[in-house]
Amino acid sequence: MPLALDLAIRFLRRRTGRLLRGTALAAFFAVALAVAALVITLALMRGYTDAISAALQRGNAHMVGFAGYRMTADESKSFARQMTAVDGVQRATPVTYLSGLIDDPAEPSRPLAVTIKAVQAPPAYTGLDTWPDTQLMPVVLGARLASQIGAEIGEITTVRLPPDTGTWIIPSLRLEVAGTFSLAFAEFDQQWILVPLGRVHEIMPDVGAAGVEVELADPMAVDRVREPLETGFPTLLFTDWREMNRSLFAALRWQTISLFVVLSLVVAVASFQVSSALVVLAIDKRRAAGTIQALGGTPSLVRRVLLLSGLLLGCVGLGLGIAFGCIASWILSVFRVVRFPEGLARVYMVDSIPFHPAPADILAVAGVGVVLVTLASLWPAWRASREDPIKALRAA
Repeated sequence: MPLALDLAIRFLRRRTGRLLRGTALAAFFAVALAVAALVITLALMRGYTDAISAALQRGNAHMVGFAGYRMTADESKSFARQMTAVDGVQRATPVTYLSGLIDDPAEPSRPLAVTIKAVQAPPAYTGLDTWPDTQLMPVVLGARLASQIGAEIGEITTVRLPPDTGTWIIPSLRLEVAGTFSLAFAEFDQQWILVPLGRVHEIMPDVGAAGVEVELADPMAVDRVREPLETGFPTLLFTDWREMNRSLFAALRWQTISLFVVLSLVVAVASFQVSSALVVLAIDKRRAAGTIQALGGTPSLVRRVLLLSGLLLGCVGLGLGIAFGCIASWILSVFRVVRFPEGLARVYMVDSIPFHPAPADILAVAGVGVVLVTLASLWPAWRASREDPIKALRAA
């Protein structure tokens, strides 16, 4: 073991006065609590981003090829069949989107705005393998929407569509509830309904298809799959789930960076408790430091001993804070502590937020913590190394 490290450990472990013990414990717990707060905050932001990403990937297709014209049903089916042959594509289905108003029995005069997603085959999250053969058009409602209008499976509900150009006649669809879905994403669960595209074409043949939804085996492989799709289908404009929500993820990224910077300042303040502890340590060990220099030790050795003492004190607190932050994040996730009622869920877009401590975030916290503790230890160590050993021995 290097001499400087051995002396630093001895300085911290030997019997000390109350003032040194108090300042050392204050520095230790201050660093630990500040680091734990930073870890938990980053875990919250990472979990929030992951929750939104997972909900978007489940509720929307990973990629959508939009047509710049009114695509016929046969053309969209042909495109979908060809897309499934592309490597990485797991599923492709024609889709179109409509807006409408659904009747709310509790307030008949105030219908609710909904987005109608008409797809060829029901998505996996609906729990349906195929659309049921019902007399009326089947519909799968978002769980929050179904709860709000009191719709049960088998009941009939009505959706009113925007009138055609040049007419005041408001078309409507009578739908039979075939099920509900829950994606833990407020917009989907509150405003979206799913209907079969084939039945929509039977009632409204002029609607056509807006494009083709593409589900990938790996949602993160959009860049690799996008190139062959764009080459093979030049008439379609492709976009993916990341592009469609770019502004949202950019805002989350900047919010995470801002919180990291602000809480790093809290860690910096806590790190200067280490500086205070080193000042007291230098006074308490003044005679020992003078003895080391009298025996041939250089000021550089004294400086390294005190610097390593500060690093040991701060890094142990740093490690404890990281461990506590990770354990607390796990407990908070298991018990789903961060949950939102309906009103707040619309604001935050998800029902609950898990805590996900990411390895990259932990490394960033550890790196910043070590740098701050080192900076806080430099001045007391440098100051103590300039002490005249003869004066130190006489003062002691």
